[in-house]
Amino acid sequence: MSNLSEEQFNKAKDFLLNRARGLERSMFLYEFENGDADAVLTAFKSYQNSDRGFGNALEPDLRCKESSALATTIALQYLSRIHSSNKVELVQDCFKYLQHTYDETNNGWEIITAAADQAPRAIWWNYSGFQEHWGNPNAEIVGYYYEYPDLIDPVFLQTLTEYCLDHLKNKSSLSEMHELFCYIRLLDRIPNELQTTLAPHIELFLNNCVIKNPSERNGYCAVPLQIVDSPASRYYDMYSDVLPCDLDTLIQTQNEDGAWAPNWSWGRYETEWEVAKEEWKGLLTLNNLRTLKAFNRISR
Repeated sequence: MSNLSEEQFNKAKDFLLNRARGLERSMFLYEFENGDADAVLTAFKSYQNSDRGFGNALEPDLRCKESSALATTIALQYLSRIHSSNKVELVQDCFKYLQHTYDETNNGWEIITAAADQAPRAIWWNYSGFQEHWGNPNAEIVGYYYEYPDLIDPVFLQTLTEYCLDHLKNKSSLSEMHELFCYIRLLDRIPNELQTTLAPHIELFLNNCVIKNPSERNGYCAVPLQIVDSPASRYYDMYSDVLPCDLDTLIQTQNEDGAWAPNWSWGRYETEWEVAKEEWKGLLTLNNLRTLKAFNRISR
């Protein structure tokens, strides 16, 4: 078992402070250096639009400025980590955007808008209408409504919850990893009785999607550290036998510049991809430091 050395940590810190986006930089300072939460909230403003939603390449693989459910849920992921009453206004903005873009026919939200096709992007962000895998991003959105119940109509939330459960039990193929991630974000936020209802279906989902054996992981796939972000995770015991090796591998794959780089590329829009790649390095580095900190794998 190895730890990220102090030198390695300082390299990652240097990358985040000097080469990452302002959002990841301020978030690192907030989480690791007792930084100001308001600095993170200020950094969010450059990604917000007049419709109160988020866009402007908050998700680096999609460079369009227009708001989307995708970018707005990413904003809510960040806001969940911030312990400050000053974030409530931004959460309200997200919810107002989602309220105005709700699709009653499909009981949810399109993950991106048609405007995506007019911007540089990865091929997987070509616009294709409403997603087959409803849970991405809709299950995650329902989770945020439970996180901030005072900001949402309870009748609307109950309707969404019923549809969300029905989709998981009767409609989902339980095979698409991004939909799994969204349902897990939901699971972390709902009351205990709903967790009990979802749990058996989520376990099937995990067994279908997460590649436990490192030798069987080929290319882009779900791995245990995307499900278990700390020893306190509800699924820690399922993967405890492989997590020590996975954490060792994570430490070993840090690059010389202190960052972790994406293991994918666009194969087009090469100039814009280089910008996105650098942004992803900041995102991945921050997330990996969080994981290593949670498992007490950083020597400081």
